[in-house]
Amino acid sequence: MNFSLLDFMKGKALRTSLILFLTFSFSGCYPYFFKDRMFRSEGMGFFTISVSDLPDFDKTSKNEDIKLEHPIQLDQAKIKDYFGNLRYSKRSSVGYFSDFVFSDHELDLLARDLPFTLKNLPDDKLLLIISKYDDTQSVISFDEITSCVLWAAEGKINLLFGRVKRELVDRDAALDFSRWTRIEKIRLAHGFDGTEIAEGENVDFGQIDGLPLRKWVVFDMKNPSKYKFTPRKQYQPVKLTDENDRP
Repeated sequence: MNFSLLDFMKGKALRTSLILFLTFSFSGCYPYFFKDRMFRSEGMGFFTISVSDLPDFDKTSKNEDIKLEHPIQLDQAKIKDYFGNLRYSKRSSVGYFSDFVFSDHELDLLARDLPFTLKNLPDDKLLLIISKYDDTQSVISFDEITSCVLWAAEGKINLLFGRVKRELVDRDAALDFSRWTRIEKIRLAHGFDGTEIAEGENVDFGQIDGLPLRKWVVFDMKNPSKYKFTPRKQYQPVKLTDENDRP
């Protein structure tokens, strides 16, 4: 069977069209399809995304030309100083619940891995962080996903959160890195999904339309001594004695 050059070109064009169709189809299924992985560990994923992937990024500054101050040099201790005291509040059917954004061991993993990515962060990209952690570690508990976008500009580190501690009930997805790192779009806009970063000492929020956006936390790199990690209380099991057993 003989094929002409025209048939060959038609076949090549068809394959190219099919590839483009599949690419755009899958990219429309979930945000950040074209994110570039920088580093991953058991429960952490670090990716670079384009500035255009964060809508309304120009609203983060009064200056028209926003210059990103990357790479960023932070050690493990300073990571804990900046992020270790952050708490979130969550609305539930029984009221409001408050806890740390990053659990104890989760914070240790973040402090261990984040410095490597920050010192290699390109000056034209934003850093997307996705964390998966099960704080309870029981047979009936689930992993929880926390996502945020990080960048530095004008002497400040910016941390814009998406979902905080979103329960991942699909255990198969929790075992597949490509699936649990599929997250919802993170936006610089006021909205309410039931969670927000709680107010606290030395917690400053960025503003959108003149109002604080309580998922956008800003850290002043020119005044690092302002932030100091407060060690958390460690609760130990009660040792049973005759006195403990008495009614």
